[in-house]
Amino acid sequence: MPRADEETRYDRMAVRLSVIISRLMTGETLNLQALSGEFGVSERTLRRDFYQRLVHLDIIGESGTYRLSESTLRDYSPGALSFARSTGIARIIPSQSRQLMHLLMNETGTSPCFIWHDSPPSWAHADSFHRLAEAIHHHQVVSLLVGGVRHDTLEPYRLIYRHQHWYLVACQGGSLRVFRLEEIISVSLSVQTFRRRSDICSLITEESFISALPHFRFISDVIRTFQE
Repeated sequence: MPRADEETRYDRMAVRLSVIISRLMTGETLNLQALSGEFGVSERTLRRDFYQRLVHLDIIGESGTYRLSESTLRDYSPGALSFARSTGIARIIPSQSRQLMHLLMNETGTSPCFIWHDSPPSWAHADSFHRLAEAIHHHQVVSLLVGGVRHDTLEPYRLIYRHQHWYLVACQGGSLRVFRLEEIISVSLSVQTFRRRSDICSLITEESFISALPHFRFISDVIRTFQE
């Protein structure tokens, strides 16, 4: 097998295993037949994934489905800390200690906190949100169908919530693109990955950029008009 083909095969396997692990960690029960169709590999290959490549995980296989065992108690406080910091929630919580995170994540007893939103977010496809979060985490290129128009070769950077709307910030051909999540009809993940640019990562977390998200399309149209 040529070296380039072999590297591509291993890249695809790495992406596949990363996606499978992330879904198992969120508590999903994975269907072998559905995974075969999604990744374009045989069920035999997927069984090898579960029983050989992921043998270190406590996976239960039943009737063509796979899930993580619930018998082992897990400490979710490190994950809660990471979630609070990476999503910006940490800004409104005075302390981010593991003890506090354990209290917040504990499902027994009285919940100590409640975060109120003036208005619920605009409706969006749950599947699109999940797929985009997955693609952002694994640095996967995506294609979107938005209002009947297909947008290919998008590099997704962040999902940002601002004033009742979720926005996807992506890069396409070196230019920033912003999409409202409720306008996205479908999301297709590619096996192709991309390298995140540090300047874009820094820019999209700035307050001035986030404040401009609702007007990003108008601003882009104005700039494009003067460039023509």
